[in-house]
Amino acid sequence: MKSKVNRRKFRNFFISNDTQRPMIIAQLAYVLTVAVALIATVLSPFYTDIFRTGELWVQNFSAKMFIVLLERTTIASLFILVLSFIYFIISSHKFCGPLVNIGRTIKRISERDFTRKVYLRRGDFLKNEAKQVNAMMTALSNSIAIIKKENLLLIEDIEDSIQACDKQTGVDAKLKGFRDRAYRCQAQLNSFQLIEDSMDNTGTVQPPRQHLVGDKFPSVSQ
Repeated sequence: MKSKVNRRKFRNFFISNDTQRPMIIAQLAYVLTVAVALIATVLSPFYTDIFRTGELWVQNFSAKMFIVLLERTTIASLFILVLSFIYFIISSHKFCGPLVNIGRTIKRISERDFTRKVYLRRGDFLKNEAKQVNAMMTALSNSIAIIKKENLLLIEDIEDSIQACDKQTGVDAKLKGFRDRAYRCQAQLNSFQLIEDSMDNTGTVQPPRQHLVGDKFPSVSQ
């Protein structure tokens, strides 16, 4: 059971393989290139002494030092690669995690749902960008909420005007046309899911939703 949990936790670090994998491979390739260049720089003098020096004791000493340094630098390089791999996984997760989170929130916004905010953990990157997305979403939600409220009041005023002007045929027809337009606007606005609509403790009565049925809008008689 513990092994499955640990496996699941390890997989959670790869939240976006398409983004994380190239980043990790590129960073490991860079570290490996630096390690190879460092090993070559350290060992090149001893390698040169083995084949270019005529004295036997110098060749013997250079060969021993070459083997010892090669073994130790190889072990040290492997250790550095392992540590770098772990670090790159964690750092890429802290970058890609918020990126995926922001992407999901933007997708919800494109679906006219303003209730999902971006919540990041301590140590995650892109915090300023997440704050900007949340601020944008809050501003849009507040603006649409005001429009919905004003449009609802407009519908109520038009309804009152129609009832007061039943004898005036021309005015009545014009007001009914206004009401149809207001209902169309209300139907479009009600398709947005706002932050305040998801709050249960507001204590306010939410305006009734008018949904589109096919291409038809609510009739005037409703």
